[in-house]
Amino acid sequence: METKYIGEHLLPGQLGHFFAVLSFIASLVATIAYYNAVRAKEAPLEASWKRLARWAFIIEVVSVFTVFGILYYILYNHYFEYKYIWRNSSRTLETKYLLSSFWADQEGSFLLWSMWHCVLGVILIFTSKKWEAPVMTVVSFAQLCLASMLLGIYILGYRVGSNPFLLLRQAEENIGLPWTTSPDYLSMIRDGNGLNPLLQNYWMVIHPPVTFLGFASMVVPFAFAFAGLWTRQYKEWIKPGLPWALFAAMILGIGVMMGAAWAYEALTFGGYWAWDPVENGSLVPWLTLIAGIHTLLAFKHTGQALKSTFFFFLISFVLILYATFLTRSGVLGDTSVHSFTDLGMSGQLLVYMAVFTIPGFTLLILRRKEIPDVKKEESTYSREFWLFVGALVLLIAAIQITFTTSIPVWNKLFGLNMAPPLEPEFHYNKIQIWVAIVVGLLTAIVQFLKYKDTPRKQVTQKLLWPTVAALIITVLIGWLGRINFDTYGAGFLVAIYIMLFASVYAVIGNTAYIFSGLKGNMKSAGASVAHIGFGLILLGALISSSKKQVISMDRMNMLGTGFFGKESKENPRENLMLPRNFPVQMGDYHVTYAGDSTAAGDPKTYYVVRYEKKDPASGAVLEKFTLYPDAFVNTKGEEGLTPNPSSKHYLTRDIFTYVTAVPIKDNGSDTAKYSQHEVQEGDSIFFSNGYMIFTGLQPQPENGNYKPAPGDLAVGAQLQVYTKNDEQYKLQPVYYIRDSTYQYSVPDTLFPQSLYVRFSKIMPKENKIALEVKEAGAFSDYIVLKALVFPYINVLWGGVLVMIVGFVMSIYRRLKRN
Repeated sequence: METKYIGEHLLPGQLGHFFAVLSFIASLVATIAYYNAVRAKEAPLEASWKRLARWAFIIEVVSVFTVFGILYYILYNHYFEYKYIWRNSSRTLETKYLLSSFWADQEGSFLLWSMWHCVLGVILIFTSKKWEAPVMTVVSFAQLCLASMLLGIYILGYRVGSNPFLLLRQAEENIGLPWTTSPDYLSMIRDGNGLNPLLQNYWMVIHPPVTFLGFASMVVPFAFAFAGLWTRQYKEWIKPGLPWALFAAMILGIGVMMGAAWAYEALTFGGYWAWDPVENGSLVPWLTLIAGIHTLLAFKHTGQALKSTFFFFLISFVLILYATFLTRSGVLGDTSVHSFTDLGMSGQLLVYMAVFTIPGFTLLILRRKEIPDVKKEESTYSREFWLFVGALVLLIAAIQITFTTSIPVWNKLFGLNMAPPLEPEFHYNKIQIWVAIVVGLLTAIVQFLKYKDTPRKQVTQKLLWPTVAALIITVLIGWLGRINFDTYGAGFLVAIYIMLFASVYAVIGNTAYIFSGLKGNMKSAGASVAHIGFGLILLGALISSSKKQVISMDRMNMLGTGFFGKESKENPRENLMLPRNFPVQMGDYHVTYAGDSTAAGDPKTYYVVRYEKKDPASGAVLEKFTLYPDAFVNTKGEEGLTPNPSSKHYLTRDIFTYVTAVPIKDNGSDTAKYSQHEVQEGDSIFFSNGYMIFTGLQPQPENGNYKPAPGDLAVGAQLQVYTKNDEQYKLQPVYYIRDSTYQYSVPDTLFPQSLYVRFSKIMPKENKIALEVKEAGAFSDYIVLKALVFPYINVLWGGVLVMIVGFVMSIYRRLKRN
């Protein structure tokens, strides 16, 4: 007899899965129809196939947006019978983060990617004219691959995709568990698992949509390049394809820099870039596409470097797919904070990558001799020669980043045991700084060169004053700003000063070119403006990194060398302990920890940190402000802290503050140990300043550090505490079983007495429980803080905005020419 489950809302899930399957079928029909439209010999037949393809693609678009709407509907209504909703949301989640939970997991992010493909595909249908059929064949096929990621059906015993509308009781990991067979299992689910606190940030709302638009838009330059090879129209695709390449580079670049801003504000990398594998996965295809754009410009004016352009446009999208594989296959393991767990789609992701890589590069190899080329040696005083050199430098940068990022892949593929670099920043920086130097210098010089050849005297004359000005400004910045970077030794300092010159040169050189080369014609200055922005990014990164200062120096050695444990990367000397309401000198400021607070529905704790700066002579208060760094204290069986920084922003600097430790759990900073006591109801346990009585068990425990999850079996030990000073307190440590397997203990703490109590075991035969008690000798009302000053960080963010403006100007100009 079939079990009837009470309270389930099945219709939305059934409709959602139906439209997910429909989108797959419609994209398959669109791909086949567009393919046949390209192959058709007669105009009426071509028009007929194209008409069918358009209708199929429109159906696909409607299906994808319907899936999005239904998934958001069940998310908004907290239908926790669906696994995706239970895993990624909760009733207490703020409404603004519902979208964040939508794309927090694999299925939602694939759907977001697919939605952007739909939008771009509709635009291409109306704008690409004669290129519609071959380009949309590729786009529709990309949609087919993405649609397959949402199917969640078995074909010949292999699961294709993951169904976002899978019921919680149908999930493989839950089948066979007792609660899944109960008709009223929904009554046992009080709330969802919730969204990772690290993702409860406004950047999670805006960064993924922009990044996935960048991912989606990268298929369009690939599609135009592939269409050119496929139809043997090797040159004709360049003009309509260039604006799309610029758009893809701009959007992906914005996504990369949004990720940098998120890292700066929320992920506590100690800055905006940490060479995280997923950061690298987005950066590398951007580098190769930028290289391709520049070789394309060389071809437009000289007829050279077309093969290179094909290569760069093809490899850029392939690298997007490779980055997707790295992120979602689970191969990165613990090497990235971004990586998803493997949902069993690794093979499918590899197939997705192969079906674009193999045909694209096979056509390029087979038809390489047909691709037009100019058999003429380039002058070293020609613009195209140095554009090609710059493209090669960017390719070298991409290779180095990709090779190191892929170390887990090489280990798995070839059975190796290579270790990722212990100091990723130094490993990458020692190579990439020279890439930045070369690219910075080239952006300053190349625009003064003409295509094909430039008289040497003319080059010297045009570059003289920008070079002199850049040298003077570099010396002034280095001297007055006392630029240094002794972290990696004196040898690295030489590279720092060369990069400083290259950055300044890029800004000065391109500014000079706008007025001398372009005669102030801003309509044609898009490339120069983008290069100015790039130079400012390099300059801001250099100054803020080299002048970054830790002001939370522990000069009294209060923490000790082993405070953070062996696994932590924190340096105890760079962290300051702040007892509550006790001002501590930190740099030019007196800093006071004034307490903490929590809000209903918010899993984070907010710490109030007050800064005050006084005149040393008069004692007058010169400045005062309050920062609110927050942290999520992990209570799900693993000790740890997930902090979010708070920053004070000035025009010329930021003060960046975050909490690195709080006295919630035993972090090994004191030598006191737990003593075990087996007690039954009414028994007493004595400690140095009093005693506690076990008064009974509470089946619905209330402990601020315990966050219940569906299916938990939890119980609290009620303890009444009496001190020698006639003070009375209540404690309730919690013992719980999760997923019918894992056992956890959540301690309760009595801070005024430095008393910690854990509920470690239930002994039903003896009618007793086991409690562990510890008295910490040190004071317990404090936080440990790290604070850094990032000078002139706004130069970097300003450079990003300037570069975006340059891209927009270039895209507008190319569209007007079309």
